[in-house]
Amino acid sequence: MIAQWMLYVLVVGAVVSTATLLAEKALRLWRREARFVWIGAMIVSIVLPLVAVAQAKGLLPLVGMSSAVPDVMGRSVGMLLAPIQVGAPASRTDLAVAFAWVLLSAALTIRFVMLARRVRAQRSAWNAATVDGHPILVSRNAGPAVVGFRSPAVVVPHWVLGLDATLRALVLRHEREHLERGDPKLLLAGVLAIVLVPWNPALWFQFARLRSAMELDCDARVLRAHPDARAYGSLLLAVAQRADRGGLLAPGLLERKSLLARRIVAMRQSTPRHRVAVSAVLALATVALTVVACDVRWPNEPSRPGDKPVYVSPATPFFEFQVEVPAAVATNSTAPRYPDALRLGNVEGEVLAQFVVNPDGTVDVGTFKVLKSSHPLFTESVRSALPSMRYKPALVGGKAVRQLVQSPFTYSISR
Repeated sequence: MIAQWMLYVLVVGAVVSTATLLAEKALRLWRREARFVWIGAMIVSIVLPLVAVAQAKGLLPLVGMSSAVPDVMGRSVGMLLAPIQVGAPASRTDLAVAFAWVLLSAALTIRFVMLARRVRAQRSAWNAATVDGHPILVSRNAGPAVVGFRSPAVVVPHWVLGLDATLRALVLRHEREHLERGDPKLLLAGVLAIVLVPWNPALWFQFARLRSAMELDCDARVLRAHPDARAYGSLLLAVAQRADRGGLLAPGLLERKSLLARRIVAMRQSTPRHRVAVSAVLALATVALTVVACDVRWPNEPSRPGDKPVYVSPATPFFEFQVEVPAAVATNSTAPRYPDALRLGNVEGEVLAQFVVNPDGTVDVGTFKVLKSSHPLFTESVRSALPSMRYKPALVGGKAVRQLVQSPFTYSISR
């Protein structure tokens, strides 16, 4: 079940990433910054599952798709947790997937911590300097880049100091743009998201696009201050040829060849003739894909009024908030018997029990679980009555289904 839910999340993540990619293209046509759309995509990918878990546990109300995006994933997570809550053992596949998830997160955490420690060790060997009125760190080969998350700083290799004053100003301006926009902290947040959900390629893609968007945004701001695209493009090529990556966890002038090509192309891109029409098409496609992502249905999700009939797994119990008509005690049902010893002793009490009601209205006795009880004899009274109790079954799409029920049984002398 966990593996199926993960596959569902991957599909939704792919649709969200595609919609965000189209939104970025529309913004670039108007020379607008686009990092915020990728930040939003990563937030959505992380927050929705958390909201869904809260909904599955009843901590948040589950509302319709027309007013809240979390509905789809909330239902899917509820389906995921249902067999666990009624005492069904996790499958070996689920256990293996969960173990691999934890192992991969731990490995990535160790990897990032080791890389951060290496950068910190390198940083201690760099020399502090003030160039053109700005404090920087000068290294032998590392950079140009921004390093550090708690106290980020610009680091440049020593050969940058020998550049022409105009080119040197471009290098420093680019890195200062990252500092002023808080890019190191945004990248740290992205790294944490990937560590939490390392199996989701949509998050990796969104993180990569976030880094790319940061570079393109900084390039645009630098060129607005120094409008010489030819000189700036030549500088990017020169830095790419001479700089040493050094394993730095920060954006900078140093990037992989594919991104470098995108940045140079973006500098030379002219305004398209039909910018308004193209932007409108991209915007409509973005909205359409967003709606699709919000309306993707979990295979076992109960239908809502007006939906076409859907397949309902006979083995999967539903929560009360997931069904259209909840299970209810039938008028001819047998009630638990008051234990004689407790009645004679004027002992009152209550049992809060959890169990599954079958599609035929009978109780699945094997799912019986006591959540709270004031006396063992009251518990035994409820347990003994369950086989003869009858319910009106829960309905989904007009079809009877299994439902997880939490029911109080009150024992009162006065009643």
